[in-house]
Amino acid sequence: MININIDKKTNFILFCIVFISVCLFLNYQTYFFLSPRGIHFIRQTDSLSFINYYCKTGFNFFNIGNLNLYNSTGKTACEFPLIYYIVALFTKTGIKSFLLLKFIHLFLFFYTTFSLLNFLKRTLSLINSYAIVFLIFSSTISLFYALNYIPNYIALCLTICALINFLSFLESNNPFEFKLSILFFLFASLFKVTFAIYPIGCLIYFVLQFFKFKKINYKIVVSFSIIFVLIFLWNYFVLYYNQINNADYYLTAIKPIWNSSFEERRSVISFILNYWLYQYYFQSTIHFFGIVLFISLFFYKKINLKIVLFSLILFIGLSCYFILFFKQFKDHDYYFLEFIPFFMILFINSFPSIINCFNSYCKISVSLLLVIISILSINYGRINLERRYSSANENKIAFLENIENRIDEIGISPDAKITVIPDYTMNGSLYYLNRFGYTIGDTSDVNLPKFCLKSDYILILDSLIKPSLIKKFKLKKCNLIFKGFSLYELNIK
Repeated sequence: MININIDKKTNFILFCIVFISVCLFLNYQTYFFLSPRGIHFIRQTDSLSFINYYCKTGFNFFNIGNLNLYNSTGKTACEFPLIYYIVALFTKTGIKSFLLLKFIHLFLFFYTTFSLLNFLKRTLSLINSYAIVFLIFSSTISLFYALNYIPNYIALCLTICALINFLSFLESNNPFEFKLSILFFLFASLFKVTFAIYPIGCLIYFVLQFFKFKKINYKIVVSFSIIFVLIFLWNYFVLYYNQINNADYYLTAIKPIWNSSFEERRSVISFILNYWLYQYYFQSTIHFFGIVLFISLFFYKKINLKIVLFSLILFIGLSCYFILFFKQFKDHDYYFLEFIPFFMILFINSFPSIINCFNSYCKISVSLLLVIISILSINYGRINLERRYSSANENKIAFLENIENRIDEIGISPDAKITVIPDYTMNGSLYYLNRFGYTIGDTSDVNLPKFCLKSDYILILDSLIKPSLIKKFKLKKCNLIFKGFSLYELNIK
């Protein structure tokens, strides 16, 4: 394949054109302006609820919480809230929090793919570099969360940026690239602690190098040690903060395979193979990855063995991650995001070594095949995105979008506490209401738990309201009927 040499400015403009074209093809221009919906609606509104909490409690960085008052205060912590805090500060300007958070995700998508492109251009042609970049990011899961709210995608992008600088450092020994990798690793691991697998892998790699060369760079060891100390301190704070506030909603413990029954294990594996696997990547993409890795075994002399060692360390780490969080893989597709940087390293270490051994005709054929698979893979991601968003309205709570304006119009105080029935999510309806309160999912016997009696209002589905409930709790109907829900004032405490 003919290599095209272009200057930096042209390279940037060309990438912007390609990136925008891919986003338009994926219909991002429509999805960008949509509020939370689709798969994992619960986790999306949980993330946005952290932003609302900051806005309603005075922007104290370490005063972290959600809108649900199940623990009486709403105080709870999980991932490092820096992005949430920044978004909360910008909401003072009137920008919608979900739009700003999506923009940050989209910018990281842009920056990461551009960085990866420039890294690949060192050893590959421009066309091959573009094809590989968008092939790696063509996973439906990656494309969906690139325009979403959960911190896993931010951690993914920062980890890939860290690995790019780390691999460059191994080649050039440039201290600036190492410092950048440290910075990216730190924030990636703070935003999602499971991504700490990668800096741990880097440290183990350097320790193993000591046994070979009998010398070690202590600055590197100290740098990684600082990362792990900061990660430990933050996670210790989260555990302590949640404990003193009686908060147990967010997962802060492992769910290992040995704590699951045989039926549970079979169910998880079946779900991964028969459902999530089709969401991970286009099938031909998976086959192409596999073929490249298999062929690379015959070109082991051409492959960077340092990267092979590093990949082996990561494989062990990710295997442990899969075992320790085994149960989560059934219902949480975003747990797969941790594996994408690993597959990226394997592929970019194998593919250049293989294609550079071919003659010009073979190179053109393989490059053409790569481009075709990349386009088909992106198209497959586009189709799956449409499916995810088309099923979004299955969640009844998603219909409460824009209800905040209505309750403001009838004079409901921003400080009013509201109980929503039914809502199986922790923060979904409360996010749309932008009020503190409670949610009740079980409607088999609608009653108000004691903690809900602290509410000022009840927002309830009309089909669930009964005269006995109105009489018992002295409910007074307010002038609000919104898409099947009615608002009642609670006059008994």
